[in-house]
Amino acid sequence: MVSILINLFLFLATGIVVMTYFRKDGAWNQQNGLRSFRFFTTLSNVLVALAGLAVFLCEISGAAPDALPLGIWIFKYLGTTAVAVTLLTVVFFLGPTMGYKEMFAGSGLYVHLIGPLLAIFSFRFLETKEMYSFATSLLGMIPMTLYGIVYLIMVVFLPEEKGWDDFYGFNRGGKWMISFAAMLIGTFLICVILRIL
Repeated sequence: MVSILINLFLFLATGIVVMTYFRKDGAWNQQNGLRSFRFFTTLSNVLVALAGLAVFLCEISGAAPDALPLGIWIFKYLGTTAVAVTLLTVVFFLGPTMGYKEMFAGSGLYVHLIGPLLAIFSFRFLETKEMYSFATSLLGMIPMTLYGIVYLIMVVFLPEEKGWDDFYGFNRGGKWMISFAAMLIGTFLICVILRIL
């Protein structure tokens, strides 16, 4: 029952937050909403919300939280590792460089903290019965790796007028290689920690 409620909450709360991105100055703003999908924070929370919906539908159909179909379980794992990356990036990088007050203001409190913590708790303590293989744990690197490649192309390799601004500051001082390597190593460690919790 707890897993059902948490996963439904993840889906509904994320949906409400994303809808607020499409409003600016009290009016509907599609450009502002679509721009929010440049951010890994938005993408990771949407991913875990959709996975949460899949888990919710499985559970109300009779599946036990710790006996989900493998595909649904992997889906939730990918979303969980992605929001864990979001949480720890805020705690250890964006918070110190941009300010914790900014990171946890408004909807940031949910997408940077509450949502990720709920996803981690439900996945690891309600939906995972036993330790899974090390090889399986590495699947959790997929979302961050794909996003990192896209971010690298849009920020570093494309002309400024066609790409994105460096909103995460990963290319500050031209040190994108260090940032990219650090994010991959950090994501790897998150996968390992989730596995052995």
